[in-house]
Amino acid sequence: MEQTYTSANTSINSTRLPAVYGKAPVTSQSVLDYGCGKYTDHLQAAMAGQGRTLYPYDPFNQPDEVNQRTKEFIRWASANRHPVDVLCSNVLNVIDSDGVIRFIADQIETICARTGGTAYITVYEGNRSGIGCQTGPDQYQRNEPLRDYLKYFIRDAEVRNGMIVVR
Repeated sequence: MEQTYTSANTSINSTRLPAVYGKAPVTSQSVLDYGCGKYTDHLQAAMAGQGRTLYPYDPFNQPDEVNQRTKEFIRWASANRHPVDVLCSNVLNVIDSDGVIRFIADQIETICARTGGTAYITVYEGNRSGIGCQTGPDQYQRNEPLRDYLKYFIRDAEVRNGMIVVR
């Protein structure tokens, strides 16, 4: 189970918040941004401004120590039933492997189940043809409508307000 394209270079936004940050009714004090990209200062500031702590995670764009710190926190939160809301913005749509998407969906669902948090997932739908293609060097776009990603989630997931919401 491996993705052919990392799509690491699609992380270009250093100042504008992803749409999910404005759409998701986050209630937990702790927020995991799964696939946060390279730039997190503006994300950290947005969460801090709401009295929340952001835990960034991105295996292709964050240093190992950042990802490890986040994993350690998630283990602690799971053991202590400390709610963690998960934001995942435009990650699943750049992965060419169904198996990797299923793995990520399972990780997100497990975090929600163990911590009592909620996940909010957005995707860029591209041309909505369902025909994936390479869009640049080491970049991929699935071109699938949001609803098509529900098949990767086995727990309580639904489309609401232009997001997949996992409880």
